[in-house]
This record gives sequence, C-alpha cells and structure tokens, in this order.
Amino acid sequence: MARGAWLRPRWRKVWADLWGNKLRTLLVVLSIAVGVFAVGMVYSSYLMFSRDLTQSWTMAAPANAAVYSDPFDEELVQSVRSLRGVKEAEGRRNVDLRVRGGDGQWRQMWLIAIPDYDKQKVNLVKSEAGAWPARDGEVLLERSSFKELGLSIGQYMKVETAAGRTRLMKVSGRVYDASQIPSVFTGRAYGYITMDTLEKLDEERRLDQVNFILQPSVLAGKDKESAVQAIEAVGRRAWNKLEQGDTTVFWLQVNKPGEHQLQGAIDALLLLLAVLGVLSLLLGALLLVNTVSAILTQQVRQVGIMKAIGAKRAQLMRMYLTLVAAYGVLALAVAAPLGAVAAQQVTVFMAAAFNFNSGGLEWPLPVVLLEAAVALAVPLAAALWPIWQGTGVTVREAVSDYGIGSVAASGRVDRGMDWILGRLQPLSRPVLLSLRNTFRRKGRLALTLLTLMMAGTVFMAVFSVRASLYATLDKALEYFQYDVAVTFTQNYRAERVEQEVLKVPGVKRAEAWGFNSGRILHEDSKQAEDEASKNVFLLAPPVDTEMIAPRLVQGRWLLPEDENAIVINTEVFKDNPHLRLGEVGVIKVANRRLRCVVVGVAQSQLTGPICYAPYAWLSRVTQAAGKARSVQIVAAADSQQAQSQLGRELESHLKKNNLRVQNVDITWEQKERLRSQFDILTTFLLFMALLLALVGALGLAGTMSINVLERTREIGVMRAIGASSLAVGKVFVVEALCIGLLSWLAASLLALPIAMLLSYQVGMLFIQAPLTFSFSLFGWAVWLGLSLFLAVAASLLPAYNATRLCVRDVISYE
Repeated sequence: MARGAWLRPRWRKVWADLWGNKLRTLLVVLSIAVGVFAVGMVYSSYLMFSRDLTQSWTMAAPANAAVYSDPFDEELVQSVRSLRGVKEAEGRRNVDLRVRGGDGQWRQMWLIAIPDYDKQKVNLVKSEAGAWPARDGEVLLERSSFKELGLSIGQYMKVETAAGRTRLMKVSGRVYDASQIPSVFTGRAYGYITMDTLEKLDEERRLDQVNFILQPSVLAGKDKESAVQAIEAVGRRAWNKLEQGDTTVFWLQVNKPGEHQLQGAIDALLLLLAVLGVLSLLLGALLLVNTVSAILTQQVRQVGIMKAIGAKRAQLMRMYLTLVAAYGVLALAVAAPLGAVAAQQVTVFMAAAFNFNSGGLEWPLPVVLLEAAVALAVPLAAALWPIWQGTGVTVREAVSDYGIGSVAASGRVDRGMDWILGRLQPLSRPVLLSLRNTFRRKGRLALTLLTLMMAGTVFMAVFSVRASLYATLDKALEYFQYDVAVTFTQNYRAERVEQEVLKVPGVKRAEAWGFNSGRILHEDSKQAEDEASKNVFLLAPPVDTEMIAPRLVQGRWLLPEDENAIVINTEVFKDNPHLRLGEVGVIKVANRRLRCVVVGVAQSQLTGPICYAPYAWLSRVTQAAGKARSVQIVAAADSQQAQSQLGRELESHLKKNNLRVQNVDITWEQKERLRSQFDILTTFLLFMALLLALVGALGLAGTMSINVLERTREIGVMRAIGASSLAVGKVFVVEALCIGLLSWLAASLLALPIAMLLSYQVGMLFIQAPLTFSFSLFGWAVWLGLSLFLAVAASLLPAYNATRLCVRDVISYE
C-alpha cells in the first residue's frame, strides 16, 4: 500500500504540502518557531529569574536600612536595637584599602569586619568553600571578587593599610553576601575578617555601620511607598541615636522591602526581554501571513480543481488551517526545548552579573501552555484571513490562472514605476525587471518590508540607546575637571594636604575641599528632624574652583561674598521641592542646624544628592576652619596609565606622611566601571536586535522563494528567449537588494521616535532620569550594510533554484 493511502485525499494533500516542499516547510516552521522561542525564553527567564533572585535575596535576611558613620562602639548598636519598631540590629566595620591581586595590579577593596559570624541575623554572609568562620589574620573573599582579584583559596594577597604599612593575608575561604552590589558594578573587591584582624590592619576595634530590620507589624499592610516612609522614619531615629553618641553620620541607606539594590537595572533588562518577545511574536505572525498568502496564490489552480470536483469552501479552509496547525506543532517541538535552554543561560548570565544563585533549568507548566498557545492560536489567527481570501476564488478564475501576474500598469504606483524605469534605460534588462518585480505583489511587499523595517527599527534603536547611555555618562563626567580624588578618614589642615600632594611628581594642581553629610529638614523643629528629612552630601569647594564644571539650570553659582548660600543639585530639588531659589532651607549637620539660602540649582551628574556651600563659611560653622577631608588633583599627564600610577603614588606618599587615606578615585577608572554596568544592558539590546534581524532575513528568504515558485513560467519564457543563468539569478538578487534598501529607508524614519522612547524608558528604570539622547549614525550605517547583506544571503538559495529550472520543466509547471 502506498504511503498515506489510508488517509482521505485532502489530508494526503496536507502531507504532500508539508513533505513535498521541505524548504518552504522549513521557512514557515522557523518563522513560527522564532516567535515561540522568544516568548518562551522571555517568560521562562522572567519566572526563573524572579524565583532565584527572590530566594537568594530573602534568604540573606536583607536589612531594611543601614546607617554609615565615623567609628563608634558596640553600645550604640544596642541603642538602635532598642528603638521602637526595630526587630534586629547588627554592627559592622568597613575598611577601604588597597590590595594587590594575582596579576600584580593594585585594586581597591572593602574589608568588612563582622563581630560574630555565628550569630548573624541581618545581611547574612554564608560560607561556600574553605574555612569558616574567618580566622584571625585571614580573609574570606566574596565570590564576585575572585575574578576581580585573580586569586584562589589558599593564596596570599598583599594589603596596604591606611597607615601605609603592608601586610600579607591568606585567602582562607569563599563566601556569598547577597546584600553587596557585585564587584563588576562597584569596581571593588569584598573581603570578610574578624574584629581582631582590624588591629593588624592599623584600624580601631570599632564599628562604622549598623544594619537593622523592622518588626513585621511596622510594615504590615503598607504599600511600597508607605513602607519606605516608615523605614526612613525609624532610620532617622537611628541616625539621631548615633549622633547623640558623638558620632558623625554620613548616610542613611533605605532598601525597598523585597527589592534588590539593583532593581532599576533588573527592571530595565526585564523590559527589554518583554519587548523582544512581543516583537518576535509579531514578526513571526507577519511572516506567516505572507507565507500562507503565497501558498494559496501558488495553489490557485489546485483550489479551482478541488472546487470543480465538489470541495466546499469550509472543507478547503479546514484543510489549510490543518496545514498551518501542523506547522505550529512542528515549530513548538523545535522552539520549546530551545527556549527553556536559552532561558536557563539568560538566568545564569544574570545570576553572575547580579550575584544571586541560579536554581537551574525549569520548564514551568504556564510557559508550556503559553508556548502551545503561541504556536497554534497565533498562526491560525494570522492565517485565517489569507485562507478565507484564497479559498474564495471561483473555479473560472482559478483555472484561468497561469502564474504570471499582469505587468500592465494598473495603478499610480505601477504607472510611476513604469515612468521611472523608462528613464533608466542604461540599466540592464535583468535589473530593470527586478525593479519592476519589486512592486508587483504590493501586499506581499508591504508585509516583507514591515518585517524588515521592524527589525531595522529595533536594531537602530538599540544602537541609539547604547549611544545615549554613553552620551549620558560622558556628559555627566564633564562635571569632573580633576583626574584623581583622595578622601581621608578624618579632617586635616587644608594647607598641609595641598602641600603634601604637590610634592608628588606628576601633580599639576591640587585643591582641598571640606566635606560633610547631613539631612535637609522641612522646617526648623525637632518634629521635622524625626519625621521628614532627606540625606544630602555637603561639598565645600573654594567658590572659584576649577575642579568641577556644574551645569546650572536655575540661579547662579557661589560668590566670594556669600555666607550661608548654597547651590543644590536637581536630585536634592526632586526630594525637597520646598527648596526654591531665594528660599531658606535647614540642613542638620551633626548636632547643628544650618539655615541656608538657595541661590542656584545645578544638574545632577550621577553623583547623588549634593549641596554646594562656600568653604570658608561651612568650615567655620562646623568648627573645621582651615581643614579639609578631601583633595582633588589635576594630573600633568593625559594618559590613563599615568593617572592611575599617580593615584597609587599619591596614596603611598600621603600614608607615609601620616595622613590616613580612606579612598582614592581615578576619574577615568570610574568612567570605565560605569561603562561596564551599561554594557550589561547593551548586551541584551544587541541580542534582541540580532534575533529580530534573523527574523527579518527569514521573512525575506521566504518571500524570494515564493517569488521563484510564482514566476516559474516567467523564468521559462526568459530561458526560451536566451536568458543566461546569471541573468536569471540577478533578477532575484537585485529584487532582494531593492527590498532591503527600501526597508532600511523606512526603518530610518521610524527608528528616531522609537529610539527616543526606548532611551527615555531605559534611563528612568536604570538611573531614574532620562538619558541624554543621541541617535547612533554608526548603528544606522551598520544596519544599511547588514540589511543589504541579509538581502543577498536570503536571495542566494532562491536565485540558485531559479537558475536550475530549464524550459522543459517550466512548460510542464502547474
């Protein structure tokens, strides 16, 4: 018995359509599979990512808030723990120093001293390998820091203390601290030591950070905004407790309940994944409409014959819908497993970037059901209209179809093309025929152009978002006119600091600044201090400073005659809208309330909330006259290597002269660290763009293959009058190039508004501010080259198939 003889004729035809034209089946299945793959990958990634991140974050018992200050004693931690609403509080000590990694390079590192590793209740640090807990004189490295330092367990690292001495410390284990922002984002390594080890590093056996968790009842029933306000209120009381213990507090960090510290970047990535899934699904549906329309166009005579022998329209529709459903089932079989594996790899990548534990491969039932719905329902819905139209042809129309579309001008577009082609006579006939054929099937052309245009729009928008991220960073760093900044652990005489810095070869200019931190009060009252205040940094540069270039959006900069004048940046203004030009603001610094007049508003430059005050006035009212806590340096050399070397030499020189250095920041290194954070976003963006470009190429390949089948008799006529294989192939390659060029032009028009919208949204999620928009001409040019390349690649196989047709084959073509 012949294969499939037991099937009814209509189902044998479905099988013949599936198996008889394997190339077409492959293209259709791939077009559906891309959408199924993208949707499955996105949804599965979202579920796995949310599951793993939430599990890692909650198991670490993250603090609701943390207060950072100058060193204090353990008794103050107990006073915070006793505050109403506080469930648990723990203190730590952070030491910022330099270490030499396995590659011999010096890097910044935070060594964190934990009083009792066995009694941790907040921001839990967990052992993964090696010794536990930390032993005296040894260090446990956080797992995200191993790659940064190039060290392994059992090796020794050289540490330079704030006093300028060097110590060797053994790396005795690896730990996981989910509460730390990964080293790839901060540029710093993390190590964990005992309180006894502090003394070996020339540090006091004291704490400088207190983390606390609130009682569940305090946050019960509150939305996120109300919960944050409740945490801030308790944090301000903790701040006051430390200040009452004669401790200078620098910062109150509040964490939104249940949210990772990098939630903004995480949300931006999830947004991009969602956009990827929706666009891929839409493009796949467009490809399917195009393909089904072409199949029915090719089989017009077959439809007529089936109707002539009694087939009803409903029967024909069921037959073709079954064919589409079969395509969907095949696409589901291919795309679903690939989507699960891709989702696992995406989750592993994000787990490494954001430092959480990946739970491994999972194929949740909701994902399977969604993929099945996408693979079946979407193709059937997309194919319904072209099938309805195709099966509506009459017998007379069907049997009179010869597969050669009319070439007579029947509309304005056709007549316009004929007029243009009439003036392009120097071009060869195959090229002229290609140009004319491009606009023959306008519906199919529109769908193909739409597919490629969407891919190109996203591709160019991706490059523009990348350019906007970098433009935002570059613009922000124009603020910094210095090359190196040194911060000290305490105030020193400004004159002494500048003199010591200028002794180091390679220093061109130096400028000492005052530094404080405080809280902006809504009014000058005790109640306002406890209930409504916002963190702020106070920088006190000389009023004629050339070390920064603040961009004023309102008012003016500081003047020599100013006393209690301040300039606030836009981040301060956003948190404190009551501060307007000419208004008096109250800033609490330690136990003092400073009444200041706002004279200007400067654009925030990724530096946090900052108030600028005249050095002479601020140092006097804070009883630090003539003293400074930081110094900004301009290097004589422009090279990055020389500036990094200068930073190391400055640190060593200052430490040797009994100036305790807290931190040394190299401006260009900060810029590179920020770029590396942005690169995580752009990696996802480029992945999205390339996947959509693949969809567009599949669509064009399908269109060209269908064109070859439709024009079989036309190819025969060309062959009969002497056309060579090269001339026949050129017709289809040039046609594909025309389509690629048209799609590039259309995408260029659409890319600008889409890029602006996407840049705005990514900026709001990633840095809570709109990006400085920059349209990428590089991406525009790359897509031109890529669209032409994809056009040629998509047309090669159809063109090759066209050249293999001989006159005898095409005369017998049905």
